[in-house]
Amino acid sequence: MSTVAKIRPIGNSKGVLLPKSFLEECNIKTDVTISIKEKSIVISATEKKEKRKWEDFKKAKQKVSALKNSFDDLEWTW
Repeated sequence: MSTVAKIRPIGNSKGVLLPKSFLEECNIKTDVTISIKEKSIVISATEKKEKRKWEDFKKAKQKVSALKNSFDDLEWTW
């Protein structure tokens, strides 16, 4: 599938409107990755990162808390 589109000014930049059918076929919802390959602009769907949960942070903290070093053994006075 291909189409011709005009480059138009958007503020100090330039832009192209993409047909809705193109976005749907590529499963593009909000974010895209733009790259250059062999003098062509490639726009692709960005892989959605899994949202971290509170349990993930608690697990990470437990791992750090389990580490012990000689610095922790010093007696501190303030």
